[in-house]
Amino acid sequence: MNHEQPGKQGRKRLIKRGDLLLIAAALILACTVLGWQKWREAQIAADADMLIAVITVNGQEYERVPLDGEERVIDIRTEFGHNTLKAYDRGIRMTYSDAPKRIALDMGFISRPHQQIVCVPTRVRVEVLPPDGGEDGGLDAVVGMLRR
Repeated sequence: MNHEQPGKQGRKRLIKRGDLLLIAAALILACTVLGWQKWREAQIAADADMLIAVITVNGQEYERVPLDGEERVIDIRTEFGHNTLKAYDRGIRMTYSDAPKRIALDMGFISRPHQQIVCVPTRVRVEVLPPDGGEDGGLDAVVGMLRR
């Protein structure tokens, strides 16, 4: 007499215990790296008295604007075009661009280290940096974290 339950014959488990452990370890590692990155970003912002917006035009530094919460309008008129930036609430936003497509205006308000606004036709780039300049040698987030 066969005592096996109907429907259980010849069925193999698709996911084995080792597979589940591997997936769990990968998820834990990914969450740890992302958590560390967010914590580091928050630490930089909290430690810094103020962030700085570095404005470059055609690859050359145009101006450094302290993001201290004071409202300020920066008007940039160059041979490449006209842009207006507004610094307020410890961040900065592009409010005007005479570029054919207003993509840079859609990049919104930036206020965290290493966020950027880029207007390609007018060759304007704005990047938020910590007061020390935040230079990490061009490394990505993970390698940059491990290097600190």
